Amino acid sequence: MVPKAEKVKTLTSVTGRAALPSRYCSGFTLLELVAVLTIAALMVAVSAPNMQKMYQSMQYRGAVGDVVGALNGGRYAAIRTGVQQDILVNPRTREVTHGDAVKTLPSSIELDVLGSRELNRDGAGVIRFYPDGGSSGGYVSLALEGGQAVQVQVDWLLGRVSLCKSDCGEPTAL
Repeated sequence: MVPKAEKVKTLTSVTGRAALPSRYCSGFTLLELVAVLTIAALMVAVSAPNMQKMYQSMQYRGAVGDVVGALNGGRYAAIRTGVQQDILVNPRTREVTHGDAVKTLPSSIELDVLGSRELNRDGAGVIRFYPDGGSSGGYVSLALEGGQAVQVQVDWLLGRVSLCKSDCGEPTAL
């Protein structure tokens, strides 16, 4: 004689697994929590210095972009309006000024400028762009405390703005 099969209902959880007795579902142990917190603390301790370097690097790139943007904007405005445009770069206050627009660079960046002696005013170097596309020429140097440095050069004949990263022999056009 074959035994008769019978249906049996088992309790299941929302996920579809069989429910475990309550003694197995009490939560995390203290050892597990301490292990997770230790790993998280180590990750934060290791990544904090890298985050600071990344933040400074982002500030530096932003400052270079601000200087290049102000110089290119001055050149294009001179060509478009037919009126000469002056870009003032003040190393003491770390400000780059074109008309009413003033960009202040972070204090972690060392700024240096070479402009035409006749145009410079109040400690600020001036690079002038003319309506024909030319300029008075010069450069703006930006250096980060960690050693990163770039020189933004302005060609006096064509007014072209270019970056020079190391030996400044061959600028790269923008």
